[in-house]
Amino acid sequence: MFQVLQILCTILSSFILALAIPNEFLTFGSPLLGLFALFPFYIAQSRSKSLWGIFLLCFLHGSLTHLLSSFWLGNFPGFAIFTLGASDIGTGFFEGFFALAFYFPRLFAKKSEKLSGLSCQNHFALPFRIFWFSGVYTIWEYCKSTGFLAYPWGTISMCAYEWNFLTQIADITGVYGITFLFALVSALLGEGPLLIGSLANSAAAKNTFISYKKTCITVLALFLVSFCYGIYQVALERHPVKTMSTILVQQNRNPHRRIEEENILLAEKLTEEALEGYSESDEKCDLVVWSEAVLSKRFPTAEVYYKFFPSDEPLIKFIKKHRTPFIIGGPVVFNDENHEYGNSALLFDKDGKYSGSYTKMHLVPFAELIPLRKYEKVRSIIKSMVGFSYGWTPGKRPVLFEIALTNPQPDNEPYKIISIAEANGNSNKKKPSAILSTPICFDDSANEVCRALYRLGSEVFVNITNDSWSKTESAEIQHFVVAHYRSIEYRTTTIRSANAGYTCVIDPTGRVLAELPLFQEDALSYKVPIFERKMTVYAIFGDWLPWSLILLAFAYIFFAVKRKTEEEKALKDIKLTLLPHTIEWYELWDSVMESYENIFSIDWNKWNM
Repeated sequence: MFQVLQILCTILSSFILALAIPNEFLTFGSPLLGLFALFPFYIAQSRSKSLWGIFLLCFLHGSLTHLLSSFWLGNFPGFAIFTLGASDIGTGFFEGFFALAFYFPRLFAKKSEKLSGLSCQNHFALPFRIFWFSGVYTIWEYCKSTGFLAYPWGTISMCAYEWNFLTQIADITGVYGITFLFALVSALLGEGPLLIGSLANSAAAKNTFISYKKTCITVLALFLVSFCYGIYQVALERHPVKTMSTILVQQNRNPHRRIEEENILLAEKLTEEALEGYSESDEKCDLVVWSEAVLSKRFPTAEVYYKFFPSDEPLIKFIKKHRTPFIIGGPVVFNDENHEYGNSALLFDKDGKYSGSYTKMHLVPFAELIPLRKYEKVRSIIKSMVGFSYGWTPGKRPVLFEIALTNPQPDNEPYKIISIAEANGNSNKKKPSAILSTPICFDDSANEVCRALYRLGSEVFVNITNDSWSKTESAEIQHFVVAHYRSIEYRTTTIRSANAGYTCVIDPTGRVLAELPLFQEDALSYKVPIFERKMTVYAIFGDWLPWSLILLAFAYIFFAVKRKTEEEKALKDIKLTLLPHTIEWYELWDSVMESYENIFSIDWNKWNM
């Protein structure tokens, strides 16, 4: 019966977490639900009596949360069943692996600690359980969000979007500080009901309650410090050092149709309408951004092709006519013979000339990055399954784009610079410009990619993406929520140009400055503010928090195993050397009884206070 209750608690936890993450019912999710999301799961795993039992609970929690929050993966073209089914099972097994970490303190605890824990004599055990669970869960989310199989969706940090004051700590801890805080609250709430039964028959009820109270105060203090820091960061005045007049095009075209000509002509139409606004105001647009995978022919050889295609308005001529740089999603060739092609952001200068590209570095595993795809046999199997894709080759290195600005100094700048250097004939004076990086789609969820781009000098993240295949609002908003943390972590501006949404401009505190409605054909014109680059704690040290938790966990494991080994050796020696009814045997018995009395004796004075 109790095992059934554990399973029900785990299922309830998965449902609450999926509902707290942006979904079809709550567009941006619910931070309040996020605080309670792990509460039932904590109770279930705390009462599990075996490693196998916790494994089943972790597997169920991981797979069910993934299925409920990322159900839209079933719409992925070609790989739909594999992308959702295989990733769901894989996520379940991956979280199941962490069952060993959740169960470890009970597995290697000393016998005396188990007795004192049951009798509530060991007051350190209570806060340790809470912080151990929170630390392990944070490590789990870090591991699932990093590396080849990284998938940073279905995480607790995605619940916190609407609590802008709390998310500001991401510039210090990354998103994992938010995960740790939310897991702490759930564990604290879960510990409460578990103590009720044990305290009723405990001689140390008062001291245990005090221990729980102090843990509550500690968690509350961490929240208040984080909240106050967030208020400071949100209230801090940030003046842009320059602005970039930008047009973001959202063509909302069905990627399954693969009618490139219609897509380009529609994007040109939306761009032209937006450019007319600049003409009427006598301003100039600095940059036009189209979404991911608008073009299908491979560069650089395709440059000649787009001089004549589409026939109604050739792309290259269209760009040259408007004398504005463009960033457009399209493929590039690395090695045609080996079928090595990159999903890229293509840069065209104001004369329509192809100037270079950045290629997506963090590919979606088994959908974009397919192992052994260099072999003809593997490619044949993939083509027979999917019909159109061999996968992509990841980019070799980070790339930055430099865009000239026509109006770099914002009107609200508190100071002004008057220069006569150029008037005196100094032709070497560099024109004002902006340094852009273009993380493509899944790239903006990869901390290692965005951190490398920022540290190299990026002033603005320009994300181009195409999630329209998902056909759901929740998928678009979930991707946005993951991406918006990059602005907070590096205190920089992020602009997103998406095929169907969420096209928007995000400031360094994660707030949306301008946006377009989801699944609508439109173009967004906006003067994007560019702020002075500052190296945040996160930019300098990266994911220091999860790595610190990993080191602490391994240190505890090392000493726990060592202590357990020594205890077992001592007991083994006692069994071999001490025979019943010898003097040594009676001395050992007296020692054991003395320890027993210290643990279980009742101080009636405490009860009569």
